[in-house]
Formats: sequence, C-alpha cells, structure tokens
Amino acid sequence: MSTRRAFLKQTAAASVAAATSVQGARTAANTAAAQRRVKAHRGPRTGSVVQLAIVGVGDISPRYLKQAAASQRARFVATCAHHLESAKARALEYGIGAWYDDYTAMYDAIAPDGVVIATPNSLHAAPAIAAFERGIHVLCEKPMATTWEDCRAMVAAAQRSGAVFLALPYDATPPFLAALDLLNEATLGVFTGAEAQLLIPGTGRDNWYYDRSVVGGVMLDTMVYPVSRLIGLMGPARRVTGFVNTLIPHRIVGGNTVDLVPPLLGGKSKVVKSNVDDNVSLVVEWSGGQQALVRALWGTSFVRNDSAIYGRHGTLWLSGNDVVIHSPERAMPGAKPVTRESYKGCYRLPVKALEDIRDEGLVGHFVDCIEGLRQPTCGGQQQLHVHEILFKGYEAARSGRAQELETSFTPWHRIDPSFHDPRSRPI
Repeated sequence: MSTRRAFLKQTAAASVAAATSVQGARTAANTAAAQRRVKAHRGPRTGSVVQLAIVGVGDISPRYLKQAAASQRARFVATCAHHLESAKARALEYGIGAWYDDYTAMYDAIAPDGVVIATPNSLHAAPAIAAFERGIHVLCEKPMATTWEDCRAMVAAAQRSGAVFLALPYDATPPFLAALDLLNEATLGVFTGAEAQLLIPGTGRDNWYYDRSVVGGVMLDTMVYPVSRLIGLMGPARRVTGFVNTLIPHRIVGGNTVDLVPPLLGGKSKVVKSNVDDNVSLVVEWSGGQQALVRALWGTSFVRNDSAIYGRHGTLWLSGNDVVIHSPERAMPGAKPVTRESYKGCYRLPVKALEDIRDEGLVGHFVDCIEGLRQPTCGGQQQLHVHEILFKGYEAARSGRAQELETSFTPWHRIDPSFHDPRSRPI
C-alpha cells in the first residue's frame, strides 16, 4: 500500500463486505464457541484482573491506557496498530508486553477478555466484529461506524456472541447522573422540549480528518455527542429531520488535534480541501410530540457544548460540569442560587468536576459490564438508535422529508411516563 491514506480508503470501502463475509462464513459451531468463551469470561470474578487489548494507538488511546494504569481491576496486555512501530512505541510507553500490526493475530495469541477499538472512524467495524466472533467484549470509540450497514452488523455480531458491546459516547458522568435525578414531573413539570449543541472551530488535523470516506464528517464525529446525550437522558425518539451541508470547503488547519480558536494562515498552518459535512441541524421528535433542536458545527470561534431540557414548570441546563436548574416555584435544597441568562430562580447543583481523565470511570464501567455487575449505559442497541438518527438525518436532508425511526431500546435508567405525557390532562 503506497500511503496510509490509501490504506484507510481501501479498508473503509471494504468494511461492509468484510463484515458480511465474516457473517456469511459463521457456523453454528463458531457461534457456540464464542458464547462459551463469553460465559467463561463474564460474571463476578473476585480478585481477578480483566485483561484488555487496544486496536489503534493514536491521540485518543491514552484515555483508556491511563485509566487502566490507575486501576486495580484491569490492565492492557497488548496493543495493535497499522504500523508495528507505532504499536510498539505505545506499548513501551505504558509498560505493555506485546504489540501487533494484525488484530486477528493479537486476538488469537493473547485471547484478551476485552478490546478497545480506537482506530480512525471508518475502521471500527471489522476489528469489532472479529472480536465478537471470538467471544471478546468490545468497547468502541465513537462513532460506531461510518455506514449504517456496518453499525447493524456490529450490533448483530454482539447479540449473536453474547459479548458486552459498549459504543461511545460515554455519557454517564457525574453531571449527567445528577441531571437524571431532576428529570421528573415534581421537579420540572411535564417535559415539553429540548436543545443540544456542540460547536467547535474544527479539528486542526491535516491528515484524514476532512476526508468523508474516513471520518464521516460532523454528523458522525461531532453530532453524535449531543444526540447521544439527549437520547440517553430522554429515551428513544420517534422521527428526525434536518439540514446538512459543507460550509467551509477550503479550510485553514493548524496541526493540532482540536483547535480551540480558528487557525490563521501562516507559520505551520496550511489549507486543506474538505469534502465532509461540517454544518448540521437536526430536529428530533419523541412519541409525546416533544421536539429537540440539535446543532453541530465546525466553524465557530470558541467551543460550546451544552443541553437544555424544558419542562412546564422548570428548565435544566447541562454544560460540562455545570448543572443548573430554573425552578421559579420552589427552592432547590443543597443547591446554590444563581442567575442564568438573566433568569432568576436558578440553582447550581453541587457536582464533582472531572479534572483528570483517569477519573472518568469509562474503563471501570467496561470492567463492571464484563463482570456482570452493571448494565451498560452506552450499550450497542441504544447507540444503534443514536446512529439511526444520524444516518436518517442525512436522508432527511437529502430528501427534504422527515424520517421515521425503526430502532428502539430499553433505557438503563427509569423514565417516568407521566413526565413524558403532555396530552392526557391539563398542564
């Protein structure tokens, strides 16, 4: 292969075919073997250490490696990358004893309990499906995949094997959990609508990030965050519509992973041609008729990442580590009175800030799910629904018609039916 870009394009194009081929070749004996292996590795295992491998050792990989290094319950035993020297360098950096440039060879030689998939976006499906085929639990970076067919194949493979499938984003942070406690009729009144957005200047990478065949654009790479957050809080939606375009086809990039301010031409910056969508607006509707406006954009002068849940008698704002509630009719015990956007009657909840990625809890949650101690908060079926919203958002923009959603899931937390019911009685 002449270049890494060519390798990425070829692998991305072959992903669906590879997944289908694996599915077609699967026998009943292989299915039973995978299920037996899952059974052997799942369940409370007091005193044991869960052995993990990672496929992809780029900028995001330290998120997982640092968490495992700080844990007494998990450790990474192998790394894998397209370039063996990259896998080796990352392995040596974290004291990991094995490295590979072939994930199937790694799976077969190491037989890890679980694997983290941290490759470029278009390369998630094949290593995940290969892991499920071997009964290996999977934690996959976002987006799940860059085609709807790959997403469905990944979830189907997980269901056949019985392995744990966590698909990011991981939303169950302290602020998110604090917000969940407020989503009820007693606190906010009946749920009436929502907003969410993630706006950034855009990534500064000049390698593959503005290639549609590899990254998938703002819809899959960025919109997945606010959509996942809303669906995680409010449950499955009914339909979606929206607009999608490429706003900035000729981009100045600065070489950083994410630019917090737009780069200026000169110095180390350069111009790249972009064919990805970078400007998306969706309207998501729930079965009760409530609607959410969701925005993602690579084109601002700052970063904005927040959500609002509107109720008949209160509003909840969630922004980073900040959880604020507008409660004009009653005070919130234990919360600090504040003014938000000139509105009085607001209260900031005491929430522990996440200051170190090692304290995020994602690897710990993966271990809990592997050991049968917790239900996944970002399980494959839930994230399949999130990704259906994204892919049907594309179709809605193309066709000019709202799209009905076909997938659903059972939320991992209780959702109060009366909170979602604005029509059965006066409110």
